[in-house]
Amino acid sequence: MLRGAFGNAFRRLCCIPQCRDARSCPLAESCPYKRIFEPSPSPGAERLSNNQDIPRPFIFRPPPTTQTHFERGESFEFELVLIGRAFDYIPYFVLAFRELAEGGLGLNRGRCTLDKVEELGLSSPVSGRLSSMAFVYSAEDQLFRSVKGIASSEWIESRIREIQSAIHNSQSATRVSFLTPTFIRADGQVIREPKFHHIFKRLRDRINALSTFFGDGPLDVDFRGLGERSEKVNTIAARFEWIDRARTSTKTGQRHELSGFVGEATYEGEMDEFLPWLVMGELVHVGKHAPWGNGWLAVDGRSQ
Repeated sequence: MLRGAFGNAFRRLCCIPQCRDARSCPLAESCPYKRIFEPSPSPGAERLSNNQDIPRPFIFRPPPTTQTHFERGESFEFELVLIGRAFDYIPYFVLAFRELAEGGLGLNRGRCTLDKVEELGLSSPVSGRLSSMAFVYSAEDQLFRSVKGIASSEWIESRIREIQSAIHNSQSATRVSFLTPTFIRADGQVIREPKFHHIFKRLRDRINALSTFFGDGPLDVDFRGLGERSEKVNTIAARFEWIDRARTSTKTGQRHELSGFVGEATYEGEMDEFLPWLVMGELVHVGKHAPWGNGWLAVDGRSQ
């Protein structure tokens, strides 16, 4: 419901009337829409310059409910993760949400009001859980407030402490749950029951791309070595289900597949060097259609 409407509202806010294509726009270098929805490789991104699927620096989190029908007066909420330089465009996101809410959502174009936007932060120094910190925007005064954000190192450290409280040695088992449909392709094949290296390699490349285009630059890590070592991690238990989903574009009428696997797997091996990547995956998701909520994973430790 939010996918197409949000992008259209964002573009209407940012683009000049003369702009027909973000790639040829004379103001492309400074256009928020171009930077968020159609990012291009930066001059220093030689390793990724041929990457046709540059990640977008935001992730929609679906509501914690399966409710799809809302009566007059009922409210609903969802989360949004912004990454790196996307923080500079928070007012555009808020204004786009406000516009599409007022214009109407869903098949019947039900009109609603953007009531408030809250910043979420770590609830305590030893917990990786998120809780409300402060208002970013309120319908009452329609003012924007600055946000602090969460440093990736802060998130990683807090989550690893929490996970390792359940792990007693490095030769451990780690459970990864996939909360929303996750679509991964490896060696030309669609993966329906992922091994650990399928998840890790895709997550490694996604996090590096996000850092390259929207963060401090490419990560200085041994990509090949990490990938090879990830292949040594074994699956000791798994339960997956394939979910068929699709959406039809209101603009083009085209059908877009949003299918993927959900479920969980327990992986066993030397996990210490992989945990930081996995817990970052909790924030940035993994696989195709991650910006729209797919590929949401959660990690916890299970000792042998």
